[in-house]
Amino acid sequence: MAFPAAHLSLFYAMIAQAAIVIILLFSLGIGRYLAASKGRAKRGPDGKLVFPEKLVQLSDCVNNQFQVPSLFFVAALVALQVGAAGPVFAILAWVFVAFRALHAIIFVTTNTILHRFLAFVAGALTVLVMWALILTHLLTLPAA
Repeated sequence: MAFPAAHLSLFYAMIAQAAIVIILLFSLGIGRYLAASKGRAKRGPDGKLVFPEKLVQLSDCVNNQFQVPSLFFVAALVALQVGAAGPVFAILAWVFVAFRALHAIIFVTTNTILHRFLAFVAGALTVLVMWALILTHLLTLPAA
């Protein structure tokens, strides 16, 4: 099946975003396993496992990957369905993925809140523009 170049680029951006999540998930799983096997995971007063701070940070990063990125995936699929997925949309998808990668890198390394927040906002604004493109496209379709 042949796809337009913009559609292929959008598919690859979606795969890249999924890869970010998968890498973080596996990193978290391996980190938790190693912490538990080395006795660095303890039970808190409420009975829940308490992991080292770096793993809590990584867990928070993973959780964050299921927030705005969900809007990205839905926007990409909607754009493909309604015909709004052109070259500009594909470029925006890659911009979003780049900001999500940057956000994740900041989150699991320095965790500088201002830098992380700026990467988050840039990604969120990118998704907002993607949704605006979808809406604009829908509003310009001829009525049935």
